[in-house]
Amino acid sequence: MRKFFTIISITFLVLSCNGKKSNNSSDSGNGELSVKIGIAERKQYHKTLEYSGTFFAGKEANLGTSMPGKVEKIYFKKGSFVKAGTVIAELSSELLTQAIIEYETLKKDFERVSRLKEKGSISDMEFDHIKAKFEASLAKTEMIKKNTSVIAPFDGIVADYLVEEGENYFFTLSLEPGYSNTSGIVRLMQLNPLNFEINVSENDISKLKLNQNLKVECEAAGLKDITGTITNISPYLSTTTRTATVEISIPNNGNKILPGMYGKTYIDYGTDEGIYIKAGAIYRQPGTPEDFVFVIKDGIARKVRINKIKSEGEYVIVEGISAGDTVALEGKNKLIDGSKVKIVK
Repeated sequence: MRKFFTIISITFLVLSCNGKKSNNSSDSGNGELSVKIGIAERKQYHKTLEYSGTFFAGKEANLGTSMPGKVEKIYFKKGSFVKAGTVIAELSSELLTQAIIEYETLKKDFERVSRLKEKGSISDMEFDHIKAKFEASLAKTEMIKKNTSVIAPFDGIVADYLVEEGENYFFTLSLEPGYSNTSGIVRLMQLNPLNFEINVSENDISKLKLNQNLKVECEAAGLKDITGTITNISPYLSTTTRTATVEISIPNNGNKILPGMYGKTYIDYGTDEGIYIKAGAIYRQPGTPEDFVFVIKDGIARKVRINKIKSEGEYVIVEGISAGDTVALEGKNKLIDGSKVKIVK
């Protein structure tokens, strides 16, 4: 009797194992695998190119003077806004003091000879000689004044001091990547508008033109759909990258975007038709960059390689299949080429 129960137990165990193997190999008794499906559709879409780039100041200049001297006073703190024509800093200059004294002396001489000229008590030659010296002194004084004052050439932000108050300023050429020469007393930047620069490939440069509007976004500043305008397209390409620099002017109200930030722009160049499938239908071959879908026809799944053109939400535009093709969605990972399938809702 004990042997009988042992045989019965072994029989049930074997049948149970066989049942589990059967369930692992298929979803039904006839070897079919259950999948949910989607239908490939042909639709129109906008053809766009995405380019990344960097934001730069609309205008940027390191301001100094053509004459050396000690920086006597800087009138604005870093980050201050200044209007064009404003004196930002001044240098002390003994030359200016001498020029002013000379000018005041010659001014008195000129006023005196002018009165004598009216009375006819001085010759034209003597009058012209004093007048010429006075006018030369005036021009010299104005020139020295301009070269001891740092004046803003445009509206902007005082971004940095290159020389501190009390230090001596000398003009020396030194370059810093992404900016103009670093010689100067203060750095002035125009932050509104900004320039957004991208490098466009030789195949796409013909799609752009001056004054064309583009959409720009800056994720770091939380800004999307900024309308920018192309203000410059480089007339030549880099011989190493085969790209041309394109400058896009964008508004920067509130100065939310800072020079040096990363951004993107999207170039729309017409419409086209493409095959849409849900992103969940795409199967990436492990260890490779190749993408596939399983196309189902007459209950058989066929593995078809596809190329992704563009993503739009939960859909992907692809090449390699046709409109109306049935593709596997849920359950695709257990399929192989030639698998029998059962479509479930």
